[in-house]
Amino acid sequence: MNIQQHMYAVDDVEVSGKNTIIQHDKAMIMYVAEGEVEVIVDRRPFHLVSDSLLVIQARNQIQINVLNGEYTLVRFQNYHLVEQGSRLVYEMDALRFIHEFIYYQGVTDTVVEALAALEKRNTIYNFQTLLLQINKLYEIYERNGKQHTFEEVVQYVKKYAHTNLTRELVAKRFGYNANYFSESFKKEIGWGFNEFLSHIRLEKAKLLLLSSSQTIQEVARNVGYRDSLYLSRKFRQQVGMAPSNFRDHTRLENIVTLQFTGSLLATGIKPRAFLSAYYNVPDVIRPHVESAISLSSNWLKEGVVWDGKKPDLIIASVHEYPNKAYIRNLEKIAPVVALEWDTYDRIEEVRMIGKLVGREAQAEAWINQYEQKIKEAKYVLKSVLSPKTTVGVYELRNHGRIGIWRSNSRGAYNIYEMLKLKPNPYIKKEILIPDRGKLIEESELPLYAADEMFVVVHCKEQEHRFFSQVWQNLPAMKQQKVHMLRLEDFWSSEGVSLEGQLSIQMEYLLGKRKSDIYL
Repeated sequence: MNIQQHMYAVDDVEVSGKNTIIQHDKAMIMYVAEGEVEVIVDRRPFHLVSDSLLVIQARNQIQINVLNGEYTLVRFQNYHLVEQGSRLVYEMDALRFIHEFIYYQGVTDTVVEALAALEKRNTIYNFQTLLLQINKLYEIYERNGKQHTFEEVVQYVKKYAHTNLTRELVAKRFGYNANYFSESFKKEIGWGFNEFLSHIRLEKAKLLLLSSSQTIQEVARNVGYRDSLYLSRKFRQQVGMAPSNFRDHTRLENIVTLQFTGSLLATGIKPRAFLSAYYNVPDVIRPHVESAISLSSNWLKEGVVWDGKKPDLIIASVHEYPNKAYIRNLEKIAPVVALEWDTYDRIEEVRMIGKLVGREAQAEAWINQYEQKIKEAKYVLKSVLSPKTTVGVYELRNHGRIGIWRSNSRGAYNIYEMLKLKPNPYIKKEILIPDRGKLIEESELPLYAADEMFVVVHCKEQEHRFFSQVWQNLPAMKQQKVHMLRLEDFWSSEGVSLEGQLSIQMEYLLGKRKSDIYL
């Protein structure tokens, strides 16, 4: 008997012009026929204008702000088939969906008609028809490259901001009429071109001022300005202080971390406040920040009482950029430095943060301490693991897939880069050498399996997947060498986080800890 493995249930379909909040682990489809609506999911903003559509499922709450007009909203749930004793039942699956999100402008008549049919009659057939039409259009949209056009423009501006860039030159480079380019850039990015270029140059200047001994004249020329006077004027306008004052490390006592908290802790500085998201502060380093102010994802709107100690610096990642409103709100609180996240070697990242905050010696002391712990761990593992033993890091992802990440992610830096444990040959060839992660179907897992398998899980409800035939037939599973890691502990692997993650990994490798699936 062919039984459908996955099902959907539609909670409701409504047309509204009101601001609202959708609770966590909910999925939705939003269509804006005419108007302007902002949707914020996990601090990530989506700006929907007329004829735009968004499909998304979030672990955290979804905030909807209507600027004008109205929207059509479909709320739905995902379910998957599981065994309960002798019965098969459908269980809610808060993680499964076809894509992380679908977002595009230019909705076709077929999608609009399918949405109207669902409004008229809320049935699973009409809902699945709507999803089918949305996915067909999205695949065409991605194939034509429309989704990424202005993302490429932004990356180009960031890369060449130090050169003599002009609106006309960039428009020509990407095949646009200059006037059309200006209008489209403003619409897509939220900044005027010259305004954005100036912003990028000042961001580069901040990093050079804090991390190098270049003169202000040299900094000006290296970021694309003709002289130090021009840089100083722009810097005062945007940052509120002279470049010479900004680079004074002695003033950096109260630092807010929206990212890189683990690396800042490695320099011996505890943040004044930190973003409480797991991708910034995993549970393994919570004890290090107990005395600091914990910021929610909505902290800018909620407001924070600084008790007379206003922040001297905010360390953020470029993940939030180029959201102009978000950046400007941060700059009202304190000067901001934004760094590329999940890009640097983990040890070099600590050195870089050390330079930025004037704590290079302390950063080196932590690196020596960490390397000594690795040396001791290697010595202990010699008596436990054979040189032929393979070790891998994996993650249970949505819709039955497995993520295999590069060495910078999910504690894999300890395994591959520091402990130098042997990877599966396919992981080495396809992931580690090219330095890029890969999603595979669960049926492909035996090809990438290792003798010792660290598997990141998002929630307790995912454990049922380990009882599938694919997992149960793995040698590592039969030898009780599949080690479950909580995403809350391993979401980020920055600085001090690596030490806590190393302790957990060593407990598994030494047989001192056992996963729930064997209990």
